[in-house]
Amino acid sequence: MNEFIRRLDGLGRIVIPKEYRKKLKINNDSKLKISIENEFIKIEKYSDIDNNLEELEKYVKILKKYLNLDIIITDLERDISTNNQLSDKLINKIKYGKIEVYNYHQDIIFNNDKTINIIIVPIISYGEVIGSLIGYSYEREIDDFDTKILELVQLILIKNIEE
Repeated sequence: MNEFIRRLDGLGRIVIPKEYRKKLKINNDSKLKISIENEFIKIEKYSDIDNNLEELEKYVKILKKYLNLDIIITDLERDISTNNQLSDKLINKIKYGKIEVYNYHQDIIFNNDKTINIIIVPIISYGEVIGSLIGYSYEREIDDFDTKILELVQLILIKNIEE
């Protein structure tokens, strides 16, 4: 890709070229991690979810076993464990920031023709939606028990993220 030369302004800021922001899906709300490696300043996208992935995956394994649901963890763009991009429709539902249950609904996770039962539990840290826990099943409805358990796990995850 092209190289760009930028000057620092009086406050030490630089502008990341639009082409780079577009390619990496960096927007006004994106978090960036800045570090120094040898003599280089390294800037990379940051995800609170990615940073706690190992801990999150432990909970997912337990949830899958006891709830009999498939579970995915997302940030605001992708399924963290598979790195698959999320549909715009699903991203908008996650960003809405409310727990939502869809029984016998069009599949908005994998965009296929099957009917799916879904629960979306946003992960909210310091008042900001940073991702979600999504439970789904093609066989059974999502019930209040599923909702309560996923809410509890979400609270535990947020506590781990914010520590």
